Amino acid sequence: MEAWLTQHFVNSALVTTGALMIAAPIIIHLINRFQYKRVQFAAMEFLLQSQQTNQRRVLLEQLLLLLLRIILIICLLLLIGRLILDPNQLSMFHGAKSHHVIVLDDSGSMGNAWGEQTGFKEGLQVIRKIASEGANRPNTEKFSLIVLSRADAPLFLQRDINEELINELDAKLSNLTCSHQSLDLNQGLEAAVDLLNEDRAVIKTLHLISDFRKSDWQEKKGVAATIEKLSNSDTAINLIKTVPESQSNLAITELSGATEVAAVDVPLRLRISLKNFGEQITEDVRVSAFVDQNKLPMSIVFDKIEAGSEISQDFDVVFNKPGLHQINVSLTNDALDGDNERYMAINVKPSNPVLIVDGNPSGNEWMYIQTAIAPDATTTGFAPSVENVDYLRRHPLSQFKNIYLLNVAELPLDAIAALENFVSEGGGLIWFAGPSLQPAFYNEKLYKDGKGLFPAPLETSPRELPARESNTTVDLNVSDHPLFSVFAGQDNPLIEAVTISRYFPISEQWLQTKADKASGVNVIATLRNQVPLILEHRLGKGRIITCLTSAGPVMTNEGEPWNTWAFNPSYIVFQLELQKYLVQSRSHEQAEIVGASIPFSLDASLFSDEIEIQTPVTQGGRTIRLKATPEEQPDTAGDSTLQLVTVYRDTDQPGVYTVQLKRQDQTLASRMYAFNFPVSESNLELATTDELMNELGNSKQIQIQEPGEFQWIQGREAGREITNAILLILFVLLICEQLLAYRLSYHPKIAGAAA
Repeated sequence: MEAWLTQHFVNSALVTTGALMIAAPIIIHLINRFQYKRVQFAAMEFLLQSQQTNQRRVLLEQLLLLLLRIILIICLLLLIGRLILDPNQLSMFHGAKSHHVIVLDDSGSMGNAWGEQTGFKEGLQVIRKIASEGANRPNTEKFSLIVLSRADAPLFLQRDINEELINELDAKLSNLTCSHQSLDLNQGLEAAVDLLNEDRAVIKTLHLISDFRKSDWQEKKGVAATIEKLSNSDTAINLIKTVPESQSNLAITELSGATEVAAVDVPLRLRISLKNFGEQITEDVRVSAFVDQNKLPMSIVFDKIEAGSEISQDFDVVFNKPGLHQINVSLTNDALDGDNERYMAINVKPSNPVLIVDGNPSGNEWMYIQTAIAPDATTTGFAPSVENVDYLRRHPLSQFKNIYLLNVAELPLDAIAALENFVSEGGGLIWFAGPSLQPAFYNEKLYKDGKGLFPAPLETSPRELPARESNTTVDLNVSDHPLFSVFAGQDNPLIEAVTISRYFPISEQWLQTKADKASGVNVIATLRNQVPLILEHRLGKGRIITCLTSAGPVMTNEGEPWNTWAFNPSYIVFQLELQKYLVQSRSHEQAEIVGASIPFSLDASLFSDEIEIQTPVTQGGRTIRLKATPEEQPDTAGDSTLQLVTVYRDTDQPGVYTVQLKRQDQTLASRMYAFNFPVSESNLELATTDELMNELGNSKQIQIQEPGEFQWIQGREAGREITNAILLILFVLLICEQLLAYRLSYHPKIAGAAA
C-alpha cells in the first residue's frame, strides 16, 4: 500500500492521516439517525404514518447527501496529497523508500563554455536543486553521487537527504572541478547499475547529467544498451542535458617532431596541426609558441581553415643549452579551453652519439655513413664514433642512439648478447651487407629461427643483379615507409639514378615457406627483380633495419662497385631519416594523454626510494612526494634484480610534469613528462533529443530534460492538469451538496406563518 501511495502522491505521508477525515460526515449522519425515547400521542401517530409513506425516498436522498460529502472530503485529500495519475511523470521526489543515483559526466567536453557558464557548472547546479527538493522531505530520500572520472569511488553513497547532507554536498561541489580526460559514460552507468541492484528501495531513479555529444552515442553503443537494461529493471531513467546547443571549436590536435635527436644549436623542426570542428570557415588563426614558458618572437599563422578540415604547419626551434626543456603552443580561447594548448617535453643533448662498427679494417665504408649523418656536428647534431667489433664486448652501449654494423663477418657471442640487450631496451640497429659477411654464421647465430638480430636467413653467397633491360627501369624500388616519405609516390630522379649491381639474397626456401608467417618482418624496399633489399623487424622495444647491399661502393673482383648509392644525394636523406626513425622507440619524451599514469621502476643500486613530482606550473604547480616500494623483477638475462616501483596517477591537468629522482650518491636526476588534452573531446556536436530517443527505443521509463529547465524536479508540469481537474470537480460537488442539503432541510414559508 505504501509503495502505491508513493508512486501516485507527491505528499504521500499526508494521505493516510487525511483519509481519517472521511469518517466525519459518516459520524454526523449516524448522530442524526440516533433514536430517542418514543412518546405516544395522537398528532405524532399521524406524522409517523405520513413519514413511513415517504421513508424510502428520504433515506435515498440522505444517503446521496452523505456520499456527496464523503466525495468532497476525498477531493480535498487529493488536493493536499497532490495526486498525479501517471507515475512516470511524477516528481523526482516521491516520499519514503526512494533512491536517487546521480551520474555526473565530468569529461573534457563538459568544459564547453558559453558566457560565464559551462556544461559542468550547469550539471552542479542541477545536483544542488535535486538535493534541495529532497531536503523538503528530510530522511525520506536516499542520495548517491557518482563522478565519471572516479566511477569506482562514489562521492556520496546511499546518504539520507537532510540538512547535514546539503551542507556537506555544497562544500564538496564548490571544490569539484571538471576533468580534462576522455571518459566512458558506460563505466559510470555500470557503477550505477551495481549500486541500484544492491539497493532495496521501492522507487529507483537514475539521473545521468551530461552534454550528450553525438560521438558518445554513435561510437559507444554500450551506453544505450546499459540504459535500456536499467529501464527494463523498473528503474526510472532521467537524462539531463547541460549544454543548450552545439558550438564551433578550433583545436590544436598535434605538436610533434623528432625530439629524440634534438641537439644544442641545431634547428629542431616541429609540426603543429589544427582542426576546425565547426561548420564555418575560420580565417587568420594565430598560434603562439613558448619555450620554457618564454614566448618566442614569432606567430604561426593559418590563413584559412575549412569547416571540418585539419591542416598542419612546420616551424623551427633552436636550443642554446643542453638539458630538459618544455615547449607549448597556444590558441586564443574559444568554446573549449582545454584543447587550445599543447605541450611537449624535450631532452636536448650536446650531440647524439652514434656507433659505427666497420667489419673491414682496411675498408672505408664508415666514411660514407659518417659524412652522411655528420658532415658537421653543429649542422645535424650527430656525433659518430668508429670502432671495431671488439668494442661491442668491452664498453657499455646504452650511451649510443643507434649502432651501425657494416660488412661484419662474425660477432663474438658476448657481443651478440650485448647487442640483443641494447636493442631490447629500445636501441636502433642498422645492418649493411658486404663481401666479408658469413651467411652460415648469420643464419645460425643471428637469425635464430626468427628470434634474433637478423630478420631472415641468407643464401650462401652474394648475387649479381642482372643488367637493366631499358633505361625506364629503376634498381631501387621504395615503399611508402616513413624512411622514404620524401621519395615515395612520385618520380624522383635521385632514386632513379641509384645503381645496384650486387647484393645478398634472402633464402629462396624462406621466401616460399616462411615469409608470409614471419610476424613483424617487413620488406620496405626491393630491387627491380622484386627481391627484398631493405627489411625492418623488431626485437623487444627496439627496431632493426637491414640493408642487403653494402654501405659504400665496395669493389668486386671485376672492379665494379656493389652500388653507387653512397654517391647519390638521396643517401644522405635516407641516413638522416634513419637516425630519427630508429630513436623514436627509445624516447619517453613523447606526450601522453591526460589521465595516463607515470610508472616508475628504478634500479635500487642506483636510486633511492624518494621521488618528487612537480605538477604543471601553468596550473599553479605543487610538489608531490612519493615513496617507491622494493620489488624483485626479472631482467633481460632472466636473472632477478631489486627494483624500486611506484606509479603516479594524478595527471589530469594538461602540461609538463617534472620528476626529480635522487641517486644513491645524493645527486639528482630530472625527467619531464608532457600530458595533453584528448582530441576526441574537441568535437562539441550534440545529439538531439530525437536522436537520443531513437537510440534508446522511446521507452516510457526514460525522460530527457532540456538544459536550463528545472520544473521537472518539483513535478509541476506533471501535477498541474490533474489539480485543475480536481478543483473543478470540487466546485461542482459543493454546489450539488448545497442544493441537495437545502432541499432536504426544513424551511417554513413566511406568509404561511403570518396567517
